[in-house]
Amino acid sequence: MGEDGYAPYLMFFGGLILLIWLLMRRNWKGQLRAKRERGKDDYLARNPRPQPKEWTMSDGPQELNQWQVEMLERTRELQAIVDTKLLILHRTLLKVKAAPLSAEEKAAIEPVIRESQELTDQGAPNFAAVSELLCDEAKKIEVYEMADAGSTQEEIAAKLGLDSYAVEMVLGLRGT
Repeated sequence: MGEDGYAPYLMFFGGLILLIWLLMRRNWKGQLRAKRERGKDDYLARNPRPQPKEWTMSDGPQELNQWQVEMLERTRELQAIVDTKLLILHRTLLKVKAAPLSAEEKAAIEPVIRESQELTDQGAPNFAAVSELLCDEAKKIEVYEMADAGSTQEEIAAKLGLDSYAVEMVLGLRGT
């Protein structure tokens, strides 16, 4: 290797250093331009830091909102568990019916199978509606007032557009 042996390497690294210097200079100029555009003194006045919110959309403390969300999640889980158990019960009854039974036993199990089919078709009560009604203080008070006025559960549910099971549960929880 002569003197020419290191020249390509030196030129490569020199070019690399030059490229890095140009990119850094471009970045610095961009930062300076942005700083000039936003100004020095009034930047925070024009763009104040966001303040943490103490209240959320339901106008309650954060802990209450967290509790409401957890309660709604639990009710969905409970709904799924009850629906699953109803379906398992119905399928088990259909398997029992398919088993070799006497005519009397099959006749005795038939009403139970029809009832389990109705329960499966209806599904579990809407537990989420109960939770939402319990979380909405204004609607809960309205339900209590209508019940005190002598309205039935079905009338309250129809008038307020609520699930009748939710009205029944909320009224049942009133005494506790």
